[in-house]
Amino acid sequence: MFDIVMPLFNKEIYVYRTVEAVLAQTLPDWRLIVVDDGSTDGSVAAVERFADPRITVLRQENAGPGAARNAGILAGNSEWIAFLDADDLWMPDHLEALNGLRMRFPGACLIGTAYREWSGGKVPGIPRKGSERLVRYFHEAATDRAPFFTSSAAFSRKAVENVGLLPRVTVGDEMDLWARLALFGPVAATTKPTVLYRVGTGGITDSSDVTEAATLAEISLPTATLVKRLDGISDPQLRSDVEEYIDFDVGLALMKAVRTGRIDYARKLLGLFLHGPRGKARTAAMLARLPAPWGQRLMHVAFGLKRILRLTIA
Repeated sequence: MFDIVMPLFNKEIYVYRTVEAVLAQTLPDWRLIVVDDGSTDGSVAAVERFADPRITVLRQENAGPGAARNAGILAGNSEWIAFLDADDLWMPDHLEALNGLRMRFPGACLIGTAYREWSGGKVPGIPRKGSERLVRYFHEAATDRAPFFTSSAAFSRKAVENVGLLPRVTVGDEMDLWARLALFGPVAATTKPTVLYRVGTGGITDSSDVTEAATLAEISLPTATLVKRLDGISDPQLRSDVEEYIDFDVGLALMKAVRTGRIDYARKLLGLFLHGPRGKARTAAMLARLPAPWGQRLMHVAFGLKRILRLTIA
């Protein structure tokens, strides 16, 4: 059985369809725990239109998604916990795919499926097949090929009891949990997409704000966690993957800094890499060394060309 934890804050226009997709799951052994995080619209009423006894609604004052997810985790008792954001959409076989991963890789503590970005229009065609495998989570995430995201992941209750709950923050709570779980035990995933990730809703993940960091620990929550634990990682491959992930995180901050014209900050970030920038971050590093206006202008040109090529190929 899966406990499905859904934080809910002012998603009235989306959440009904999201819950419908849960009810349509081919694996019926689940409990949906909706944690209303102080919504001021009709979100709760939309959920309460469903009379299914497997759906529970909890209410709390607004405290952020991390606190809401923690409340949902603590309210459940199933062996496995799946996250679902209130504006995303599961395909009918999503829980079945997760259950297949759980059974094939019984030692895994974190599992997940692939996903497709979705603007909320017509549901795109989804491949019916995919390959199941154990993954090097940090390596795949560091090469911009994260095997899953929030609404397509699940984890064992026993594992989260060992690594701890989510931090009560606005951004990055689930990424920090994934990092701690991936240090704790094996991670398994399937390349079969079973989730539609809704984009363009003005949510946190649509923001490109840059928060200036002076140390590695200030880059992001998962990087702060990994920096603290780096010296205790004895497995050479895992340590190499974690270092690659940390440098990837610094590279993301670098690219955002150059794109927003914060060249002085970008130059400071160059000193935080453990091994140096890779991939797209190498271009950002080169631009950061140019006189301030030119780095930003060339970055915008590069992103513009990328969008044109993407539209042309599509």
